[in-house]
Amino acid sequence: MNVRQIAIIGGAILVGGAAFLWMRGQAAPAAQPAAVTAAAAPAPSAVQVLVAKRDLLVGERIAVDAIGWAEWPAAGASEAFYTKERNATAIEDLTNGVVRQAMVAGEPLTTTKVVVPGTAGNTMAALLTPGMRATSIAITPDAAVAGFVLPNDRVDVVLTREIQITEGGTTVPRVVTSTVLENVRVLAIDQNLNQNNEQSSLTGATATVELTLQDAEKLRMADRLGDLSLTLRSYADSAGPTLARTDSAAMAQPRPVPAAAAATNPPANGNPPSTPVTNPGPQGAPSQVKIYRGGQ
Repeated sequence: MNVRQIAIIGGAILVGGAAFLWMRGQAAPAAQPAAVTAAAAPAPSAVQVLVAKRDLLVGERIAVDAIGWAEWPAAGASEAFYTKERNATAIEDLTNGVVRQAMVAGEPLTTTKVVVPGTAGNTMAALLTPGMRATSIAITPDAAVAGFVLPNDRVDVVLTREIQITEGGTTVPRVVTSTVLENVRVLAIDQNLNQNNEQSSLTGATATVELTLQDAEKLRMADRLGDLSLTLRSYADSAGPTLARTDSAAMAQPRPVPAAAAATNPPANGNPPSTPVTNPGPQGAPSQVKIYRGGQ
């Protein structure tokens, strides 16, 4: 074998070896990232979020054992949540705060759902429905269903007052009762905003109710006319808006009318004049009942 053949064979061996090394270098990096990625894939990260440990009702004061930290996926954590990383003292800060929106167990607390104690936020203003007003009236146990009216209940407001009517040419006083507001939401009894289902009654001297601006004005006028009392509505009968009946004759003061005019002129509301109704008594003696319509 001559020198030329040996050189050709040696060159071929060198080229083949170089090609083998190049192909090996191209295949190794492709396999290495896949292995590293599979080995280094971290588990989904989580953060510690402040949540309700039990159901919290509107107006309830937050007890220290009613809230606690729980793991929450970091990707689903809102900026409004209280996190242990940003708010390490949140449990202490929110203790004795007031629930602004009802929450269920396990639900994260947010800055819009609670009123932090000691801040400039008004607790009562936080409970009000937008566009409504809070106004208070004096009550007694017998005027507030013996204390069984609780915050967030619905009630009717009844006005009892004395009016002057004419009988036989003489003006005499009569006591009348009228419902002036229906389906009114109770915000608080005295300064108690809680709706505690374990508390069967709650006595107080003042009831704060939620009304529109116009109805609040009418309630103040009704309070000056006579005595107000509350009648409790059933939960099944509490849907719908508050109804005001203060534009009717419930709050009007009829003028004394001479006996002759009352006998000849029909009432302004179109009802027929009142007439005596004779009813035999139990012993056969007649008794009379007079019917008054619209104060006449």
